Amino acid sequence: MSEITASLHAKKKKLNHYTGFDYFLIVFMGLLALITAFPFYYMLIVSFGTYEDIHAQSIYLWPTVFDTSAYELVIGNAQFWSSVRNTLFVTVVGTALSVVIMVAAAYPLTKKTLFGGKFFFNMLIFTMFFGGGMIPGYLVVEQLGLGNSIWCMIFPCLIGPFNIILIKNYIEDLPLAIEESAKIDGANDMVILFKIILPMSTPIIATVALFVAVGNWNSYWMAMLHINKPNLYPLQLLLRNMLLNTTNSMTGVKAAIIAQEKSVYDLSLQMATVTVATVPILVVYPFVQKYFTKGIMLGGVKG
Repeated sequence: MSEITASLHAKKKKLNHYTGFDYFLIVFMGLLALITAFPFYYMLIVSFGTYEDIHAQSIYLWPTVFDTSAYELVIGNAQFWSSVRNTLFVTVVGTALSVVIMVAAAYPLTKKTLFGGKFFFNMLIFTMFFGGGMIPGYLVVEQLGLGNSIWCMIFPCLIGPFNIILIKNYIEDLPLAIEESAKIDGANDMVILFKIILPMSTPIIATVALFVAVGNWNSYWMAMLHINKPNLYPLQLLLRNMLLNTTNSMTGVKAAIIAQEKSVYDLSLQMATVTVATVPILVVYPFVQKYFTKGIMLGGVKG
């Protein structure tokens, strides 16, 4: 008994022993984490700062004031909230439609008996390397009547070839015997897909949904090309305009400043808007993090 106890203590001591290289890695990764997190920290403290406080320090690291005027103006801006609604609609509806369509495209491609399956898969790969370009894409969207419509940010971006390949590889790695036994019991392909494949594919679906949701939340390019109505602007396009041209594009905010006789630093106002636009998508990540690594590893490597 004493030999077993001694062996366990020896193993525990060995596991708790760190080498010099281990300490180096801990310090290096800690510094890397600080460097990565610093822009978010700086964005947050500047959003609560004033012009005098920020410029009183050569390097603004430690805030001495806590001014919420910038957030009050951002939240009180009607155009900001309309942009939030547009972005939420594009993110939720666009992600849901995209995942449904990509699963519907990936599942048939896993069938070796699919007529022309190899051709369709090669054409899918082809689109990852070659595209029509911006002008043909613009003309197609306009001729389909999607200009000045919130759907121009959803329909052209529904399908991602890379995501379809991830889903396809993941489904192909599932045990084939489960599907065969379901067919013996009389289940058709739709029943197998919805009652067997999808529940077993939660990790890859959550991973792909995260990719698509982040892309939709950060999207502004299609809106910039096809939308000229401010009430249809997504949040990122409004933010882009605010950052590029404070005087012209923040008329509503400037008017609010003048009306309330408040002194708000433009940089603090910009950082407050960036913070409000960034936080929601950061909140989503922890809920799908447990699926992320498993989904991307199993779906990205063909077994």
